[in-house]
Amino acid sequence: MHSMYYFSQILIVIILFSIQTTWLGIFSIGGVIPDLALIWVVYCGVHCSRTMGIGSGIMMGILQDSLSGGLLGLNTLSKSFIGFFFAILKDKFFVEGVVPVAFFLTASSLFDGLVFYFFMNTVLEGEIASSFLYQSLPAYGIYNGIVGPILFLLFSQFNNWLKSKMSDPYMNQVN
Repeated sequence: MHSMYYFSQILIVIILFSIQTTWLGIFSIGGVIPDLALIWVVYCGVHCSRTMGIGSGIMMGILQDSLSGGLLGLNTLSKSFIGFFFAILKDKFFVEGVVPVAFFLTASSLFDGLVFYFFMNTVLEGEIASSFLYQSLPAYGIYNGIVGPILFLLFSQFNNWLKSKMSDPYMNQVN
């Protein structure tokens, strides 16, 4: 039964990456699109086991790194930290409802963008325009903060439906 649950989670990841890499660019605002991988990592960190939260950060980061063609390890580092943060501290924060989800997704997006900016300017010695910090990065955070709560709701509805299909009411004990 658990294999079906994990298979469905892998299917969600494949669908998210398919959307991210194909037609999500249609919804670009100023060249910024939401990061579905980041939203999924935060969701798993908050709603799944510690192992799944951290594991989703590592896997999504590796997948993004391998598909980006850029610096290998950059997305793995930032997504792993974000997955770890929410998996470890989810009992300390109340991350339910639109406002808390939007806040934490915006903060996670800013962290993700700052890791990118730091590595591009130091490790790769590339030059990113300072407008990235005050134009693109806030837009990225706000966009994820707007789209994220909607996706959180969809993910939760799907996972609740899946768990209801996987549970066997005839095997539950009667008190």
